[in-house]
Amino acid sequence: MSCIYIVDDDDAVRESLSMLLRSEDFNVNAFGNPEDFLSKIVDSEEGCIVLDLCMPEISGMQVMEELKQLNVMMPVICITGHGDIPTAVRALKMGASDFLEKPFDSTMLIDAIKACISVRMNTQHIDAFNTHATEVIASLTPREHEVLKGMVDGLRNKQIAYDMDISIRTVELHRVHVMEKLNAKSLSDVLKIAIASGFSYVDIPTLSDAN
Repeated sequence: MSCIYIVDDDDAVRESLSMLLRSEDFNVNAFGNPEDFLSKIVDSEEGCIVLDLCMPEISGMQVMEELKQLNVMMPVICITGHGDIPTAVRALKMGASDFLEKPFDSTMLIDAIKACISVRMNTQHIDAFNTHATEVIASLTPREHEVLKGMVDGLRNKQIAYDMDISIRTVELHRVHVMEKLNAKSLSDVLKIAIASGFSYVDIPTLSDAN
């Protein structure tokens, strides 16, 4: 069974997630200190990392940068209690496999972990996903592309409507069509598909820009 690494400075969250994942027969290693985690992780191990983005000493974004330097290729699921769309996009662009905002349903996390491990073991699935993402994004109309841009930029329907000079109701209809064409059940799904397709509107700020 693959090992799940939990990196979260919140003791209660760490203990709760550990109990949950062990009940699903996962091996679990939990860390409250990201430096301790980085010092012990090795590139040859298989599994998945559940990473809190908001930690006081080293942020989750910085941890992901360090993992790349260490050549650790395990999938990362980012969790945060202070989520927003730009943060989600940045995390996914940096290589996170998924992004969950606290509080999240335990089933969502378990499903995300199982999906990450499955994908990690099947690189052909990744190639197929990227190809599919490119195809479905290409199927959008010009108006739907503009609405998708607004969604990726984290704009509310009202702001998208203002920028496009159309009614909020029309934006809502275009948004429904985008979700249907992408077969997306959540905004996270939309972001992952947009990034996988190389969607030209995706403009990710760097960490230095965010500081």
